[in-house]
Amino acid sequence: MNKKIKSAAAALVKWVFLIGMASFALIPLLQVVLNSFRSDSEVKAMPIGFPKQATLENYVDAWTIGEYGIAYLNTLLVAGVVIVVVLTVVGLGAYALSKLEFKMKGFMTAYFFVAISLPPFLYGVPDYSLLNRLGLMIVYTAMQIPFNMLLLKTFLMGILRELEEAAKIDGCSELDSFLKITIPIAKPIFLTVALLVLVNVWNEYLWSNTFVSDDALKTVTTRFVRFTGQYGSNMARIYTASVITMAPIVILYLLFSRKFIEGMTSGSVKG
Repeated sequence: MNKKIKSAAAALVKWVFLIGMASFALIPLLQVVLNSFRSDSEVKAMPIGFPKQATLENYVDAWTIGEYGIAYLNTLLVAGVVIVVVLTVVGLGAYALSKLEFKMKGFMTAYFFVAISLPPFLYGVPDYSLLNRLGLMIVYTAMQIPFNMLLLKTFLMGILRELEEAAKIDGCSELDSFLKITIPIAKPIFLTVALLVLVNVWNEYLWSNTFVSDDALKTVTTRFVRFTGQYGSNMARIYTASVITMAPIVILYLLFSRKFIEGMTSGSVKG
């Protein structure tokens, strides 16, 4: 009987904790969404509450003022190019670091560890110079490589080398082995890397707002700044701009959360 009581008490504590943590994260997010359907006067009178009469006017105004249409296209274009380049570079690099033997292999691994430990402000000036010559996408790509290289390397180390060796016996080259054996097995982690890159590019603000001066080239997160200037007095629009900015990433996570977790937690082929 005591064991049942202890088990029930432990389960109760666990669920209270989980519900509390979920509420801590979801309630502010829900209020932001609710405020996007309220009038500015309602929000200013009482920031927390339900809309008296829901309206989509805020979304129309925020979308137009923020020019989110072109901003979405810019961000998706940048993210798409960066994802393709990062997956190619990181995939081949991680395969080499995990499967091949060559000089300076240890140095290259250590180099990527050092790269992810450096705070971004240290290379702000050289990045500005590089950005003027090569463009924002090159900088984004370089920023995404170190962490994802090590993440993918860790996963690929769990794939039995015997599988690639067997493919070589059948006449496959090292590249064929990577394309036909490694990539199919490592699909979950490649999807995880693609999602991480997309989220990072979508949420990035500092570099795009600092270095891109042409409004026609601005990304989604930089559009939010428009609502802190001449439109900064309208709190309902600010909440609406927040929803427009974060909605695609939230939806993407809800759709692919299982695949994301699978890629992060699975890491080997048992033999």
